[in-house]
Amino acid sequence: MKQVCVTQQVNASPDQIWNVLRTGTGLDKWIPIITTCSLEGSGAGAKRTCTTSDGKVLKETILLIDESNRIFKYRIDEQDMMALKNYVGTVTVLERNGHTDVSWSTEFDLTVEEAEADVRIGLSELFKMAITNLDSVAALN
Repeated sequence: MKQVCVTQQVNASPDQIWNVLRTGTGLDKWIPIITTCSLEGSGAGAKRTCTTSDGKVLKETILLIDESNRIFKYRIDEQDMMALKNYVGTVTVLERNGHTDVSWSTEFDLTVEEAEADVRIGLSELFKMAITNLDSVAALN
């Protein structure tokens, strides 16, 4: 399994960030490439479908919403954007020394080994942009 992890300090409080993240919806407001996002069900086991700006569809399953530790975990069940499979992502909201950190990590397998550098760069950049936008959206709530 390959791994990518991005951790960034944000301005919003841990509760503000968590209140946006924990819903599992609204990704189109803070992930730049997502234009629509719908959720069927709630909590662990809920199914999320997101569409990108170029019309690609991601189908995901929510695996964990840990309220006390502010951990959100999901699996991508279907996607055709990157050369990866068995993707499990975890977003954790941490309070450290009076500030908030958001950590987004993932484990995945590659479908094309030669694509590793591109996949790592793509995921890292996406996570950085998403965390920055999540901070902006959370600050408004």
